[in-house]
Amino acid sequence: MSASARVPSVSVVLATMGRPENLDELTSAVLADVAVRHLVVVVDGEDQASVRELERLGARHERLVFAQVPRAGQLRALETGLTMTDAEIVLLLDDDVFPSAGLPSAHARAHAGRDRLVMVGSMPVRLSGRRADVGSRLYARDYEGLARALGAGERGVLEHLWLGNVSIRRADALAHGLYSASFTASYHADQDLGLRLAEAGLVGRFDETLVAEHRHRRDDRSFLRDARRRGAGLRLLHALHPSLGGFDPSCFTNDLPAPLGPLVRALGATRLAPLAARALLGASRVVGGLGSDGGRVALAKVARRFMLVWGSVAGEGAFYDAGAPGSGAESGGPGHEGVEAQRTEANEVRAAS
Repeated sequence: MSASARVPSVSVVLATMGRPENLDELTSAVLADVAVRHLVVVVDGEDQASVRELERLGARHERLVFAQVPRAGQLRALETGLTMTDAEIVLLLDDDVFPSAGLPSAHARAHAGRDRLVMVGSMPVRLSGRRADVGSRLYARDYEGLARALGAGERGVLEHLWLGNVSIRRADALAHGLYSASFTASYHADQDLGLRLAEAGLVGRFDETLVAEHRHRRDDRSFLRDARRRGAGLRLLHALHPSLGGFDPSCFTNDLPAPLGPLVRALGATRLAPLAARALLGASRVVGGLGSDGGRVALAKVARRFMLVWGSVAGEGAFYDAGAPGSGAESGGPGHEGVEAQRTEANEVRAAS
């Protein structure tokens, strides 16, 4: 950025569902940055608790604007939010991602003098010690691995886009669309977006100093549901983007030791997969209660493998899980980059067995 480059205006846009308890702190954190033109919150579906909280907050904060839309998924809800502000830059936050002081201004400065740029900040996951949900612990590991790879230049930023702390020029977002009608899965929609933006000639940059804290929480049921959604979304991602190559469901199991790999591959492709995954998670809780944290995590990882395979074969099931928090298409997770992380998992499974 040259010294004379003008810093563009910035607004923050987020979609929310089922997390009204986060909105007060999020609103205060975002609007503490005086450069923020608007905080736009789109309630994605029937969620009167969030609407009531936003009405209360709106009476105190003139720069807060919000709308409620029929349940449609995160990216479609965010697209609605784009129309509710005229800022040049939009910072897209998740509703469980809390910005550090001055984060919107820092994103805006990164865009000064640059066009067709997508800025991706870091989102370290805050965990509540060793007894944190195993799903959140694994999510944190996945994210840390990707962040290291992005920082080292080993992964393409747009090719592995992970929403939650991402800024883009509003004009680019409107021109290319955040939401794609072709991508019908509810997981990996952010990677689909990144690939589409890369194909359109935009450039991604990762800056680990643009920090927001991710307060990720997943109970066991949501953990397994997310794994199934990931498997289904990854298959569709490969189908829509030939540059990724053909999808092979065995990528989820090839690295596992025999006879575990063939068992997960065979059973994961049947209706018994969810039963096996739930049984393993139950055993994981027991093992953890007996003091074996490594065993707890290893069993949870195998349970996740069953559901990844099942999702890639059977699809994700119902598009939305009524009552589940968060906006439809959650920020992503490891997709085609996840195979390396799975090799590490396999080693940990061996060590725990």
